[in-house]
This record gives sequence, structure tokens and C-alpha cells, in this order.
Amino acid sequence: MGYGKREEPKLFNDEQMRQFIADGYVIFKPNVPDNLHETIRQKLQFMVDEEFNYGNNVLPRVPEMDRILNSPEVRGALISVLGPGYIEHPHRFCHYIPPDATQRTLAQNCHQDSYTPLGRPRQHYPRFARIMYYPQDSPVEIGPTHAIPGTHYHRRLTDKDRQNAIPIAGNAGTVSITHFDIGHAAGINALRQPRHMIKFIYVRAEEPTKPSWDCQYHIWRNPKTYKTPHDLHLIWSHIWDWLCGKKDRYESFRASDPAVCELEDLHHDNLDKQLAAMHSIAATKNADAIPALIHKLNSAEQWTRLAAVYTLGAIGQPAVQPLVEALLDAAAHKDDDPVPQSWNEGAISMEDTAHALAAIGTPSLNALIGLLDNPGEWARINAAFALGEMDSLATQAIPALTRCLDDASHCVVRTATDALGSIRQNSEEFISVLERLLKVGRPEWQMPDRRDWTPYDQVRVNAAMVFTRLGKDATSAEALLLDTLSDPNGHVAAFALEALRRIGTPSAIDGVMEYLMTRRWDESIEKGRLF
Repeated sequence: MGYGKREEPKLFNDEQMRQFIADGYVIFKPNVPDNLHETIRQKLQFMVDEEFNYGNNVLPRVPEMDRILNSPEVRGALISVLGPGYIEHPHRFCHYIPPDATQRTLAQNCHQDSYTPLGRPRQHYPRFARIMYYPQDSPVEIGPTHAIPGTHYHRRLTDKDRQNAIPIAGNAGTVSITHFDIGHAAGINALRQPRHMIKFIYVRAEEPTKPSWDCQYHIWRNPKTYKTPHDLHLIWSHIWDWLCGKKDRYESFRASDPAVCELEDLHHDNLDKQLAAMHSIAATKNADAIPALIHKLNSAEQWTRLAAVYTLGAIGQPAVQPLVEALLDAAAHKDDDPVPQSWNEGAISMEDTAHALAAIGTPSLNALIGLLDNPGEWARINAAFALGEMDSLATQAIPALTRCLDDASHCVVRTATDALGSIRQNSEEFISVLERLLKVGRPEWQMPDRRDWTPYDQVRVNAAMVFTRLGKDATSAEALLLDTLSDPNGHVAAFALEALRRIGTPSAIDGVMEYLMTRRWDESIEKGRLF
């Protein structure tokens, strides 16, 4: 297959999308020649044995994988989950388990990925997704990745979660698409054979305005089967309505007619009764439950805290001020902590109050804009995050978020930048400030923080990603983006390259081609054959 016209993508059906929303992953196999997987496996093994792990450069080192990524099935899965304008993230990695590896237990391997290399807040809406590909047969015995259903909405993994890990096993060519935040783990390689898994990251470019899969039924229905331990149709239907492009993200839930339960069941020992009670409260918008629901936020029990977030979202306006007060109280404690853990570059989780305010939508808009001027850093971060989760509903917040780009805190700047990238409206108001971020950073942002990255590296990555999301709306920044192709950070340059491709003017495409031609890889060159 060459690089000409591609086959039509094979979009997910409703049931596959329901499974993705509920469990956080879908497994499938692209329709490509079987011998392609063996070619890829051999090249990867040669890379490991004779060279080194190329990390982000693994795709140009083994370019045959491009046929996997551009197959109708993989493209269809990505379009279904992330929309037709999805962005290919520059981070890729071959996860290799050698035959003689000393391995930890499956439970010890369980984790949620960080957003490479410095962090981004975890998001319930699917804005990032991961493709995992196995070029060799991957039965359970070889140690394929295990996914933990439903944990893509969790702040952290619990011991109970780790007991629910399910193998993503299959023949050579097996692919899965997962929500980026799902808990997962490498399995145990009992076969003592080489095991490769290559992951690729993709990013949503714009908010959904309509379903991007083969949608036949616009109201949420629970999937016929799901692996998540509990019925979370309140949360699932909310995510479904967001993916359908609905401004009212509780439309499907109201159509589900949940059973009426007693308010006292909120405190029942049985978790399913607690969840049923919250579904009932959400349906009736019982404001009397607000204090008890806020008490459940940020709790150790991940399922109830999650349901409490979206129950408060369903209650709406009466919950706004109590949620703001709870957020300010949490922010005051975080900002006073001499060793603050609220922003951990490995795993950043916003306050549940921020997720709830975002779920409420427009009624919380003015309160969140007001919080952007709060003296507390953690309050500003959470407010910026919540506004970004509201997408174009938060257009009114663009001037205040733009002012946040001059904040002394790189954490505030990064979060506000991402929020503007999600809102995307009226970009002429903030493009000039984003351009400045690509050119000038504060001195205190220059010290390495994690994996030899500085905060200013991540500020530039986030800014460049916004230009990529803006596409043709970023045309005024073309000259700067051409200069940014020489940025010393490969992620920044990669996003600038993609932004220029999307701008699509003749001068932008000329710059893209010049950059790529200089870096062209001659696949025929190898040791002993240099011409």
C-alpha cells in the first residue's frame, strides 16, 4: 500500500462506543496482510538486539507500522472516539519484555499513565486516547497489557481496582484503543518469549458537534455487556451526550427514568444502593442532598465520588455556590501546605468540585470566571480546568483565561492554555499571547523538573498544541510556527509542523516539506550497506 488515497474508515457502531465509554477500551484487529505483523516484529526485535529503543522515533525506524495506523479500522476507531480532526501526538514507545526479564506481579504493574513528560490534569471526557498494537501472537501467557475497566474516571487506583485487571490478548495484529487515563498493567511473561507492544497517543482537536461514529440511536443505552463492576449510567450517559455534541449533557439520563430511592440510601453500606440513590437524586434534582454529596467528593471510594460529581452536575444551579465554597476551602488547605501535593507532574488530578462545576455547565460560568482572579494558585488552576471542560459554552471566559497566560505560575499558564485550546472560539483574542509564550519564558521556568524537561518546555508544548487545534484559524501565526520548527524540544516542533500542515497555505506547506525532506530517513541504509 502506498501513500495515495486511503480506504474509507471503518467507524465504531453504537455498541462499540458504549463499551468504550463504560469500560474505557475496545479491542479489534485491522484488516492488513498477516505477514505485515511478522515483518514489523522482526524489525522491532532487530532494533532491540542490535540497536536501542528508539522511543518517539520508533515509527520512522519501523515505518511498516504506518499501515496499521492508517488502516480503516484504526482510523475509524480514532475518528469515532476523538473526532475526524484528531491529532497524532509525537510520543510513541515500544514496550518490550525480554524473555529473561525479572518481573513484578500484575498488581504491582498496575498504573495510570502520566502525560509525557510533564503532566496534564486527568479528564473524564475522551480528549486523549492510546492505540496499543501487538505484532506477535499475544496470549495471556506472554504478558499482554491488562486493562482495568472503568478506571479511566478514577483519581487513583485502589487495591480493588487492581484485582479487576483484564488481559488485552489476541493474535498477531491485535489493536486496542483506550481512554488515556485507564488503569492498566503489563502482564507476566510466562512463555519466556520476546513480547512487543507499541503504543501511540492521539489527541482530540475540537469539541464534538455531532456523533463521529456510526450512530443509530442518540439516547444512551447501557452496553449489552460491560466489565466495569457497577452500573454508572448517570456518568456514561453524560459522556455519551457530550460525544453526541449536545449542549444539554443530561438529556439521555432524563430519558432513562431511574428508580426512586430514599435519600438515606446515600449512606447505605451497599455500594450499588448508594449509586442508585444518587441516580434518583440526579433525576429529581433534590438540593437537600448537596451537603452529603459534597462530603463524598475526593473520597477513597472511587465509584461513589464519581457518581457524586455528576449528581451535583445534574442538580445544577443550587449546587454552584456550595461547590465553589468547597473548592475554595480545599484550595486554602493546598496553598498553605509547605509540601503541596496538589500538582504532581506524574499524576495531576483536579478537585472533584471542579469536575462537578464543569458538569453543571453555563450556570457555573460566572463563578468560575471569578475564581480566575483568586489569590490562591490551586483555585485558579481548578477554575481554568473546569472552564476548558465546558468547551465553547465557556466562550465568555476567553478574556479572563487570556489574562491567565501572564500568570507567574506555569501550572496556571499551562491549564489556561489547554482551556483556550478546548474552547477555541475568538482565537484572535489570545493568539498574540500564545505567540509570546513560544518565544519568551520566565527565568524560574527554566530549571529541569521531570525527565529533564523544564516547565517552560511544557508551556511551549501546550501552546504549540493549541495552534495545532486551531488549524486555519492560526494562519496569522504562520511565520512564528515556521521558526518554531527549530525548537530544541521535539514535541514543540512536531506540533508546530502539524499546525502548519493544517494551516495549509502554500508557504506553510513549503516549510513543512523543507523540514521533512531534511529529515528524510533512508530505510534501505543499514550496517554494511551505506549507499
